Amino acid sequence: MKMRARIGVDLVQISKMAELMEDEAFLRRVFHPPELLDRRPERLAGVFAAKEALFKALGTTRLWLEAEVGWDAAGRPELRVAGEAVPAGLLSLDLSITHEGEYAVAAVVVLLSEEETNGSQNPI
Repeated sequence: MKMRARIGVDLVQISKMAELMEDEAFLRRVFHPPELLDRRPERLAGVFAAKEALFKALGTTRLWLEAEVGWDAAGRPELRVAGEAVPAGLLSLDLSITHEGEYAVAAVVVLLSEEETNGSQNPI
């Protein structure tokens, strides 16, 4: 089976996220309730960056609530996608989030089956 990797990266200014967090409608539109359990600006900036990086890797529009960031038992971030956000041929998603100083950054690697993307007018 042939595979294809897609990569997305996003950088978010933590102070900008702190400002956005004052808007409850924004929070409900972008984040799932479990993502909002820890409302530290650096944490939400990382979650936001992870979702943006995912959408960049997939080449899709921002389907905020069809992507969810969580953490496994070891504290490693993970992404779950549903609905229209799931591309054909999805084999795996990998996520890394970090923050330092004024910024949070996330990188996403998506592994796709190339057979599933061949023949598509808009291959991923």
